[in-house]
Amino acid sequence: MDGVQSYKSHIDPAFDVLIIYPESSLYETVGSYFKTAGHAFLIHDKKMIVVDGTVIEEPWFSKDHLMVIEAHEVGHHIAGHSIDSSAIPGPDMEKEADWIGHRILKEAGHHSASRLHRDEYKARYGIFPEREGKMRHLIKRMQKNKHICAN
Repeated sequence: MDGVQSYKSHIDPAFDVLIIYPESSLYETVGSYFKTAGHAFLIHDKKMIVVDGTVIEEPWFSKDHLMVIEAHEVGHHIAGHSIDSSAIPGPDMEKEADWIGHRILKEAGHHSASRLHRDEYKARYGIFPEREGKMRHLIKRMQKNKHICAN
């Protein structure tokens, strides 16, 4: 399909990634979601990550940024965040997904993407993710989903 790129996630191949560019006829439908969700959103029950193609075309955007986006969206799934059409993700949901996403990248050995996500986490929340003790309750969910080792 023109204006759409799809592939299996580099973070978790159980997830499909769709990058939808503005020239796609689908962009009219999903463009409004990007306004509230940001660069991407998760279709929870389909295990599908939908990425805004306009961000991919930005000069600053790198493969590491895409890895961070994928890890963050997989983090939403692991945390059990399901978003219906009327729900807007709250700051706690985003923070949990960011924390899980950083752990996924770190545990998988995606070092440069993990450092990028760590720096973004610090900029957003004022603390490095590894110092975020209140998020440790999510480790069991991550272990159940086989995204991290026990520690």
